[in-house]
Amino acid sequence: MKNSHFVLLATVLLLTGCTKECNTIYRLDPNEEVASTTPLVTVVYDADALGDNSYNDLIYNGVERIAQELGLRTMQQSPRTYEEGLQYLELMFRQMETAQDSVRRLLVVASPGYDDFIRGNNRRLEANPFADLLYLETRTPLEGKGSTLFLTYYGAMYEGGRIEAAVERTNALLVGANRQTPAITDAMLGYHDGFQAGLKLLTEKQASRNHLSSTYLDETGAGGFSVADTTALRLLRQWRDEDITTIVPVCGGASNTFSRMINSTLEAMTIIGIDIFYDNYFSSYSIVKHIDRAITQCIRQWLNEGAMPKHQLLGLADGYTEVILNPDRDIYIWTPSGYEGETVPRLTMEMKQEMHEEAVRKEEEREKK
Repeated sequence: MKNSHFVLLATVLLLTGCTKECNTIYRLDPNEEVASTTPLVTVVYDADALGDNSYNDLIYNGVERIAQELGLRTMQQSPRTYEEGLQYLELMFRQMETAQDSVRRLLVVASPGYDDFIRGNNRRLEANPFADLLYLETRTPLEGKGSTLFLTYYGAMYEGGRIEAAVERTNALLVGANRQTPAITDAMLGYHDGFQAGLKLLTEKQASRNHLSSTYLDETGAGGFSVADTTALRLLRQWRDEDITTIVPVCGGASNTFSRMINSTLEAMTIIGIDIFYDNYFSSYSIVKHIDRAITQCIRQWLNEGAMPKHQLLGLADGYTEVILNPDRDIYIWTPSGYEGETVPRLTMEMKQEMHEEAVRKEEEREKK
């Protein structure tokens, strides 16, 4: 997904706007063939984001599926750097605000890293009644033109933490990308709160044997969403030597790298799938964010003129986040009585449903505050 057709040069785009297949949608020469009037969806990602087998790829696939279904054109841009991303955004804003046709255009900004630019420029699109903006992963609505969407991960991560706290003798490690991204800190807090709530239901002896700690791949900046194979392997071996049994990687594409390294080296660790379902033996459950479903819903709303809400907050109760158990792997948990030598029970779907309902309540309580 990092092929050159995703990274369109700014100099070319100044002359013409292209779909992913390079179908022209805007020409400066009036003598050329008439441009298509089919609605266009453009997505601008964070730097080097596509190809993460996670959150960003889910957005890409969701956009392409709905475009094929509804007959839309798409242009998906994965810049190589943050600065290049800003150039793409400026170019898109310039084209959209000055367009003299009636082509409906939706610009989707998939990263909160462009927040200053979006909030400083979104009113420019008010000059074009056929242009619209959808800004993802922000809790704060835009002043002026544009809609916002935030998928809270707190409830699903809370449910995951509740499950992990019940696991017999777990020593789990939350691996966050960074401390600067609200979606990351929101998710890690949810997992931590769920784990602590679960510990309170164990006997004192059981609780003393279950542990949760956390670390960040980027301690000072806003990175940490990718990691080299060699670095991932070094960290996994370091954590194994520290008796870590379970990795909870809340770090975008880096999560896939950790999973791949565990699979290829057979490191004796469990990894929790984040954003997508990890269908492998080393993942006992996955915490999934269905951003692909959410983006297709927003595009459907957009096509019905005026139907896309100003701001949408979706989460566990809405079915846009979810905890999925791996059907091929049992999860062994502490017995309620704590009786030593008793047969260790497995987590059942009935137990999980109780944890799910608790997590929904906790997420709703948090969002009301």
